[in-house]
Amino acid sequence: MYNETALRIRDLQRGDSGVFGARIKMQPALVDDQSFNLSVYESVPSPRTRSQLLASTVEWCNLTLQCQGAGKGAVNVTWKRDSLTWGTPGELGTDRHQLSPDGTTLRVALPPAAANVTYACTVSNPADHKVALFDLQTLCQGGGGQSAFSKSGYIVLTLILVAVSLGGAFWCWRINSGKAADP
Repeated sequence: MYNETALRIRDLQRGDSGVFGARIKMQPALVDDQSFNLSVYESVPSPRTRSQLLASTVEWCNLTLQCQGAGKGAVNVTWKRDSLTWGTPGELGTDRHQLSPDGTTLRVALPPAAANVTYACTVSNPADHKVALFDLQTLCQGGGGQSAFSKSGYIVLTLILVAVSLGGAFWCWRINSGKAADP
C-alpha cells in the first residue's frame, strides 16, 4: 500500500472472503480509497490415491491411476510425467494415456520397457498444493492393485491343483481296486 503501509488481518475463516474497502487518510487532507478482493482458502489435504493393474503382459502394462482431492472447496487435479503435464481431457494427444472427464483418473498403457517412469498427481488450490507419486515399474510388476496376482500365487494355485488331482486319482484307484476284489 501507499508509503509501504501494510494491512494485516489475522484469524481468517472461509466466510471472510469478499471485497473490502480501505480509506487512507494522509496529511494534509489527502484521501485515497482502495478496494481489495480477499479470497480465503483452506490447506489442501493429501490426495486420496488408488492404482489398479488391469493387465500386464510381455508387450503391455495397462493400469488405472486415481487421484482425488478431499476436504472443502474446489481443487485442481493435474498429472505430470517427466516434462509432460496435463490437467484436462484431450491434452494428451496419445492413445497410451486417457484422462477421465473430471481429471481424477488416468488410464495408462505402456510397454514394460517404457514403464520405468514415475507419474505425479498434484491436487491444488491457489493457496496450497500436495503431490502423490505413482511408480509404474513397481505397479506393473504386480504391486499395483486389486487385480494383481503374483507369481507365488500362481505357484500355490498349481500346487493345489496337483494335490487335488493326485487325491482324485488315488480315490478312483481305491474304488476300482475295491470293486475288483469283490466277486
